[in-house]
Amino acid sequence: MKLNKKALLNQRELIEERVKTWATVSRDKVPPSGWIKAIRESLGMTARQLGDRMGVDHTGILRMEERESNGKITIEMIERAAHAMNCKLVYAIVPNEPHESLDKIIDEQAMKSARELTGKISHSMRLEKQGVDTNATDSQIKKLAQELKTNFDPLLWGKKRK
Repeated sequence: MKLNKKALLNQRELIEERVKTWATVSRDKVPPSGWIKAIRESLGMTARQLGDRMGVDHTGILRMEERESNGKITIEMIERAAHAMNCKLVYAIVPNEPHESLDKIIDEQAMKSARELTGKISHSMRLEKQGVDTNATDSQIKKLAQELKTNFDPLLWGKKRK
């Protein structure tokens, strides 16, 4: 299957804009008890009342809240609880802290992959006493990284070309 590079680039730009709006929210920590319990209690709603709204008993709500605080809950269950509290679930995947954007993630990965690829070649050349100076190697790494990124090359993420 041939990649439509222009479409992928446009998609990345659109997603990048959406991800920016979540940057500050993503720094916020999940309440220790989980969002369901925190919102439920903030609304002054008991576990029994939420259970009635969801069609489960209050012990089911307590188990659900415990599963959320342990990271063992499904998105579907969080969404159901949110709906029962007249709220909605907002879901996003955003770059980790050291990365500010998807583009920075790709840049970092491209440099990492390029270093690995050129490192293998440099090692072979040194064994054959055909080593290249450091400045030339750095230049090759940057050029290769740019090619990996621009061409959406599968080697960017460690996969061999087919």
